[in-house]
Amino acid sequence: MVRLIGFEWRKHFLKTSVIVAVLLFSVLNVVKIYSVYEGNSLLAYPHWKELYWKMYGDFGGPMTDEKIGKLMAIYRPLEQQTADRTASTTYRNANTYLTNVYEDFYFFDWNYVNPMKYAYDYKAYARDVAGAAKDNMDFYRSLGNSYEYHKNEAIAKLFQGRSVASFSYTEMYKYYVQYDFSALLVLFICLYGLMHVFLSEKETEMDTLLLTATAGGLKTIWAKLFASALFVCGVSFWFWLLDFAAFSAIFGFWDAASSPLYVLEDFIHASLNASLGQYALLSALAKTAGMLVFGLAFLLLSCLFRNALIPFIIGLFAAFGSIYLEESFMGSGRVLFKIVNPFALIVNRELFRKAEFLPLWDHPLPGYIAAFLFAAAWGAVFLCGILLFVRKNALAKGGEKRGVLDL
Repeated sequence: MVRLIGFEWRKHFLKTSVIVAVLLFSVLNVVKIYSVYEGNSLLAYPHWKELYWKMYGDFGGPMTDEKIGKLMAIYRPLEQQTADRTASTTYRNANTYLTNVYEDFYFFDWNYVNPMKYAYDYKAYARDVAGAAKDNMDFYRSLGNSYEYHKNEAIAKLFQGRSVASFSYTEMYKYYVQYDFSALLVLFICLYGLMHVFLSEKETEMDTLLLTATAGGLKTIWAKLFASALFVCGVSFWFWLLDFAAFSAIFGFWDAASSPLYVLEDFIHASLNASLGQYALLSALAKTAGMLVFGLAFLLLSCLFRNALIPFIIGLFAAFGSIYLEESFMGSGRVLFKIVNPFALIVNRELFRKAEFLPLWDHPLPGYIAAFLFAAAWGAVFLCGILLFVRKNALAKGGEKRGVLDL
């Protein structure tokens, strides 16, 4: 079986066109990540970058009253000088860090004061959320509303004890978790690579001959499925690793890996108490699971036709339709419509950005767990469809063969 899987892998995926597509898309992906850095990073300007890392030695790490006081001693005078917009704009004034007092003010405001204030205030904010959830528990208990009681109980447990103890450079992760371009590239590669898995034998009439081979039946089908899964996983993890490596290299620092996920303001209501590094790994696994579901859908399409063009076009429209639906419900309160789409696993930040639940027998089921269950259900449906249609085609071919022999 292992040799058969290897044979199917080499036959369908170890092709020049697939390898070239992966290499070209990898280069395009790195170029895109660099454009994200150039267009968004506050440290894209060399003089800002140099000053940031110079100051990071004083303000990075565990937050203390001494560090906060030292930062305020720099920031307060700048704030006062720029309050009425009448401060001098003399270039390279001796009393400024950068070109003028305004640039100094924005540098410290954007890079240190606001991020550090958010991190410092988060503990009190999380405590308030947990307290409000506990009050809601008492309220819903009095009403006999079991679901809302357990939902608020889950929220209280989730936010209880949250805090951000250290200040770290998180800009790399801020844009890394928002980056979806590589997922689109992987989707295209999977669509292209998988479309011929079941079509190749049909196009050459080899599917009839395979019926007479010892390993030409169910064994070959499972070998194709396992080889396809390895292909999807291999391509996916290559691009996810490339994303992380490129973001780390281009942004120049990824030390915040041990910081909690909610250190990012977009994840202030994060549904997980995980670190940024753990989230990066979980996100990669979730994306790969989503790609496997789409891979099974593409394989099912390849079973239904005898020409690659039609299933390719249908697969392309299905992928873009899933993307459109996901964007339509992204950020909305319609949790079910959002997570029933397997593309939710690929753009999974929406699953982990805030705590959302689905009712399951009066108990709250976290939205991200429900998304995995729905994806598994879709995968099972597609897999059953593949086995059903391949077997149906095989029986039809067998009937045709027997009819010819009878004649």
